[in-house]
Amino acid sequence: MFAIKNVILTSLRLSSCPKSTKNLAGFFSNKFVSSIVPNFFSTSVPHSLLRQLPSISTNTSILSSVSSLVPSLFMKKSFPCLEQTRSVTKWSLNKGKRKTVKAVVARFYRLSWGAWIRPMVGRNKRHWSKTAKRKIRSEKHVFCNSTQSTLLDKMVTKYWRKRRFYVDDVYEPYHQREEYSSSAVKPH
Repeated sequence: MFAIKNVILTSLRLSSCPKSTKNLAGFFSNKFVSSIVPNFFSTSVPHSLLRQLPSISTNTSILSSVSSLVPSLFMKKSFPCLEQTRSVTKWSLNKGKRKTVKAVVARFYRLSWGAWIRPMVGRNKRHWSKTAKRKIRSEKHVFCNSTQSTLLDKMVTKYWRKRRFYVDDVYEPYHQREEYSSSAVKPH
């Protein structure tokens, strides 16, 4: 977007220049234009491309001649993908069912009342620079917020949204939450 803006600004500046030049390549050798153009034509553009530019008559604008060059100038640059992609498979090829994103199951854990928890970010990195207290603190888990929990619920199937019972589960005390009626043990 920024490069296209430069193209338009440069072409507007060039259109105010004297129109006596017949060839755009000869026009770029002008000292006035060389002070404007360096931001537009970087060193990645070969000089042979500049020599192959079409000649410009006095009644055509610079913008129309440069607009045909815009796709070829930026061909090597990768623009961000316009379509949104997610790693969830909505319809599998074999059975046509949704699939669980395996990275979610490996990295997160769902409590029975709907919250997702995860370990602290970077808990295994740069241990040499961390204090003992910080290492202990980084072993703890944190909650995902409601937006992240909703997204993670969409990325797994019903099998993983149900309560999982494990032998000697270390997360057992955290599965009950009295504020929510669906997980409350004591009657209100």
